[in-house]
Amino acid sequence: MTTTIALDGGALRPLATADAAPLALMLAAMDPWTRLGYSASALERYLDREDGALSRWIIQRHGETAGVLALRSPWLRGPYVELFAILLPHQGYGLGGTVMDWAAKSAAEVAHNLWACVSDFNTPARAFYARHGFAEVAPLDGLVMPGNAEILLRKRLK
Repeated sequence: MTTTIALDGGALRPLATADAAPLALMLAAMDPWTRLGYSASALERYLDREDGALSRWIIQRHGETAGVLALRSPWLRGPYVELFAILLPHQGYGLGGTVMDWAAKSAAEVAHNLWACVSDFNTPARAFYARHGFAEVAPLDGLVMPGNAEILLRKRLK
């Protein structure tokens, strides 16, 4: 069984069923999920469904839920950051960068790439990923919502 992983300024622990509903409510109230029309119930189903290729982590700061990380592996010659969020009260403390560094270091043990997608309108997320070594690879027009694109991102690890 996977245990809690200590990080500088926080920790990662496996997401439990009891985490899904309250976390889904918080995510549904944040962009990009609000703008993309994701409901709390849809996010809860995603967080709680059985999926052997998806590892889901609660990000903690000072013992509180500070965010979530979902990694899909295997994917396209490297894991895929399928969902990543730092909740608003916990942003600005470097925790997101610490988590992304951990994800890249873990991915580098088994792959040459770490992948992510970001909505084209999500300027802060695009800047975050760029600061952490991701390059924009291709727009995926209309993937989630007509009139918007998701931008495929790649971080080369080796």
